[in-house]
Amino acid sequence: MRPFLRATVITLLLLMFFFQDSVGENKAEEPESLQSLFIQRDISAEIKFLRDLITQQGLMLVGLQRANTGRTKVAFSAGIGPPQRILGPFNVETNLIYSKVLTNIGEAYNSHTGVFTAPVRGVYYIRFTGSEYGNTSNNIGVNLYKNGQNLLHLGENGSDGLAKHISSGVTLELEAGDVVYTRLPANYVLWGGSDFRTTFSGFLIFPM
Repeated sequence: MRPFLRATVITLLLLMFFFQDSVGENKAEEPESLQSLFIQRDISAEIKFLRDLITQQGLMLVGLQRANTGRTKVAFSAGIGPPQRILGPFNVETNLIYSKVLTNIGEAYNSHTGVFTAPVRGVYYIRFTGSEYGNTSNNIGVNLYKNGQNLLHLGENGSDGLAKHISSGVTLELEAGDVVYTRLPANYVLWGGSDFRTTFSGFLIFPM
């Protein structure tokens, strides 16, 4: 082989060698570059998702605040406490008056009569509890009324220990002006201690 051709072949072989090395290096670096690109894209997508989520939650909170603005708010809770301790027994059914008011948002509960008056048409949750302590020979119980109608009775009979407790709750659809109250059945007793074991509570779930 002529010296010129030999030099040309050697030069071409060297160029091919370096080119293959360069291609190999590029191939080796390619996955790392793509991986970095994908990671950057994933991080950007996560940041955008979180930003959109925070914005959406903020808009929801603003909407709830606007929806609640001007809406009638009703919630009350009251108990029978000192100086009344033992109520009853009476020979007739007697209205229960919970004079120790814990909460009365909307002023719909009357602590002088024991009567709750619905200020707006809606669905309300009404709850009451009763207790008797140290006089277990008597029955305990509460009657729940709506507009003069006895909705339910809850009680415990006989003597089965030092203390007795009852509790119940109902969901009522009330018209504006409807009244709800409780009464002590004839010949029953209730405890009116300072620990608020006998209570009457309620709140507006939603107007209609």
